[in-house]
Amino acid sequence: MTSKEIPMLDLKSKADQVSEQGYCVIESVYDEHECIQIRAIFKELCHKKGGFSNEQSTISFHPLLEWGPEMAPFYAKPILVDLMAEVFNDDVRLAHSGAAVFNNALVSPVLTGWHNHYSWEISETGLQRHNPERVLCNVYIDGTMPDVGPLIVLPRSLNTSIHNEGEANAEWTGQETVSIPPGSAVIFDTAVWHCSRRGNSNELRHLWGGRYQGWNNPAPHPEDNIAKNSTVAAYKNQFPLLKKLLENPIN
Repeated sequence: MTSKEIPMLDLKSKADQVSEQGYCVIESVYDEHECIQIRAIFKELCHKKGGFSNEQSTISFHPLLEWGPEMAPFYAKPILVDLMAEVFNDDVRLAHSGAAVFNNALVSPVLTGWHNHYSWEISETGLQRHNPERVLCNVYIDGTMPDVGPLIVLPRSLNTSIHNEGEANAEWTGQETVSIPPGSAVIFDTAVWHCSRRGNSNELRHLWGGRYQGWNNPAPHPEDNIAKNSTVAAYKNQFPLLKKLLENPIN
């Protein structure tokens, strides 16, 4: 599937999946040419951070738009922004940009243990939400097939209890493996537990994306980060959708 075919996506159906199972998949939203461009950007960024070694098997970039402002145009992907707007029932703002590149030849078998990104107060009566307060939109440039390494999630509905006592590196009852082709995106409710494992190949694994909220939800989050530089400012003038993500439309 090419990015030109993506607009036929049923946004409401995908948004409902986020409420019903905690996440949704948008396959191949970035085409092969875009993936090549993004890998080239990260190759240069990894070089700037000293490259891979036994001591540095994973290289992270937070805020990504500070380390690699040339990634800014890739955030202006209409189908993803429109889908998150449907999830929030609100205009979308980018609250955090980040990325990591993993060297499968050097990382441990457990790439990341079970974790979530929820950081809001929960009342004694539990979650009583109408929409997720915040989502992750992760882009898997190399996909999550066995050679690259699996993404594993624990599906949940919108107000299911977030509490879990499972071991961080163990298999959990009800877990599902999400296998997607290169250039795909996954949108998660921050309450979703997820983890990842090393792939079968020795290739690099590229992951980038953001944390998003609606503009009508100004509540801060510990993972918020801001990148202010002249390159991003120039891209905002070039890409109106990027400007909408970074500047409050009310102001």
